[in-house]
Amino acid sequence: MDDFFGKKYKRFLIIPLILIVLFSFLIFIFPGVSPGIDLVGGNEITIRSKNQLNEQEIISVLNEEFSLSELSVSTLASPTSFGALIRYGNNPIINEVESLLANAEFNLDDDIISIEYSKKAIFLLNGLEKEYANAKLALLDAQDALLEYKEDFSASLQQALENKLNLGENFEFQKKEISPTIGAAALSSMLQISIWGFVLITIIIFIAFRKFVPTAAIILAMIFDVMAGLVGMALLNIPLTITTIPALLMLIGYSVDTDIMLTSRLLKNHGGTNGERATTSMKTGLTMTGTTLAALIPMIIISYFYQIEVVYNISAILLFGLIGDLISTWLMNAPILLWFIEGKK
Repeated sequence: MDDFFGKKYKRFLIIPLILIVLFSFLIFIFPGVSPGIDLVGGNEITIRSKNQLNEQEIISVLNEEFSLSELSVSTLASPTSFGALIRYGNNPIINEVESLLANAEFNLDDDIISIEYSKKAIFLLNGLEKEYANAKLALLDAQDALLEYKEDFSASLQQALENKLNLGENFEFQKKEISPTIGAAALSSMLQISIWGFVLITIIIFIAFRKFVPTAAIILAMIFDVMAGLVGMALLNIPLTITTIPALLMLIGYSVDTDIMLTSRLLKNHGGTNGERATTSMKTGLTMTGTTLAALIPMIIISYFYQIEVVYNISAILLFGLIGDLISTWLMNAPILLWFIEGKK
């Protein structure tokens, strides 16, 4: 295979163009990528059991005894165990109490105002009315009441699931809660990191090649790879969280490696024809990607069998992204560069 691309390399561009349209539909319309509680706030319960779990049964139990907003349940099964992931929005009472406590802490210098906020919070939580002479004591009392309310609610939720579901012995029950304020701050930070990383990579690529078309082709390939990773998240119901965003950033780094190798060989080397140099680069790139995929597949299998959620999510995103990188590099970036070089001649 001396020249894989030949004279018909422009036709290869049809494939990534069609896939970009399909990717956009899967990411933004259906099934879509949903943000995790790390970024928007909320509650997440993970159940692991030796017995099979049913989504509709879990939803029925929760709706029967609790009024949970934004409730979603997904189940997973492996040869060794079964699991369920329950997500729901923050309790409106807890949201209001946290807002009152924030105001009470902000107005600690004014005893009357701060105590009033703390008293309202305590009344919402347990219906008690108390009198305080010190704002700090009132705030501490309100914070303790909030903590007790959360513990009681979590305990009753767990007890209901234990009583109504056939969880068997030695089941695991984990709960995670993120406030909307912390989630919004995390989302803002991750967006800033991603934007700055993207901008700096673009600047370095442009400095290296000093040509608009090769730089734009590499950027397009980066975007395509990230979209491929997001498609994997949409299809596998993996939320956008603090742990999955770095996986997408890793795809950018990997995409840059293969695309810079291809661009350097086409623009700076002069041995053989353009198609032959692109084909040689493709052989090297396929070897690089193949070794990475060989490491990823065992990670996916092992994490799936033992339900190691973080490892499974990251490795699955990287798998989809690397498959996308094969398409973006050799069916999009390479034809664009060949077209660019041919146009210059």
